[in-house]
Amino acid sequence: MKIKELLPLVKIHGRTVYDEEKQALYANWTCSGFTVGVTGKYLKIKVIADSDQIAGFPGGPTPPPDWPCVGAEVNGELINRHECRNTDHEWLTMWESEKEATVNVRVLKLSENARGKLGILEVATDGEFHKYEDNKKTMELVGDSITCGFGIEAPDNAFMFKTSEENGWITYGALAARELGYEYSMICESGINAARPEHPFIPMHAMEDIYEYTDELYATKYGKPLEKWDFEAHHNDIVVLNLGTNDNNPIKFYRNFNDIEPMENWFHARYKEFVRQVRRCNGPDTVIICSLGSIDTYLYHHIKEVVAELKEETGDEKLFCFEYIPLNVMMEGIGAAGHPSAKTHVRMGKELANYIRKFTGE
Repeated sequence: MKIKELLPLVKIHGRTVYDEEKQALYANWTCSGFTVGVTGKYLKIKVIADSDQIAGFPGGPTPPPDWPCVGAEVNGELINRHECRNTDHEWLTMWESEKEATVNVRVLKLSENARGKLGILEVATDGEFHKYEDNKKTMELVGDSITCGFGIEAPDNAFMFKTSEENGWITYGALAARELGYEYSMICESGINAARPEHPFIPMHAMEDIYEYTDELYATKYGKPLEKWDFEAHHNDIVVLNLGTNDNNPIKFYRNFNDIEPMENWFHARYKEFVRQVRRCNGPDTVIICSLGSIDTYLYHHIKEVVAELKEETGDEKLFCFEYIPLNVMMEGIGAAGHPSAKTHVRMGKELANYIRKFTGE
């Protein structure tokens, strides 16, 4: 069945884009995709994939292109993972059973948006599809490589990154959401800043530039018009911001010591405006948590001050801040390129879930 024909029966997860020209549903953001009920012995999807080429470090070799990875969740387990490398199309088996069964199959992209695009063309089964619905509360995770799960399944302290070792399903945000019984979506990109720096370390957009759009990375890659995300139609009960780790790089690597304080103040002002943007997009009822960690919390004192200032200026009682415990390499190991391991993400997920319970009682 063409994906467009199946859409009335599925629950879409995250910010997806339907490409009329290619007749494909692009699920590019981490953990984006769909859930559908099926009675039969298998569910397969027909996909097209595009790679992304990330620049290497100055003077170093150019890394290989990154390809998208996809998997399925059935009965609370992640199954049938695939790295997609076919720019024409390929069929992937996402679930199968020796005997006919009735299950809900969640198809989700495991790797991040900036490192490979995934278009879903068709969905097939030997049985029949059923409409899937739920009434869960919703949580949106907004972040950088930590939220993406960069290198989360890599060998301990590996230098090289592979999208096949990036697994958004076991990141702190997904774990916390499932523990609390929330549906979740992610807007995250490795290396991204919360706000545009005064003196950029490397040329790159910031989350403040792309947050209000459905998928700016897709639009830029394929020359499509930017589409505003419909926040009213996709209400978030909680938005968790985990940004600021990369914002410290332009400050730490800047050579003029006298400019450090002004650069910190620049971040303070831009981050404050970004939080205002998130509030405008989501409306007054959404809980916003401004968090930082677990790699580097250098700018957390500014985040705390921003939250305090906004609460005093606007009376916003649904704005909070939270700091993760720093990496514990001795006990938890470390993922690729100094990023949190799967063990660290489990601990971070518990921290976030416990913090949310303080003001929700869940």
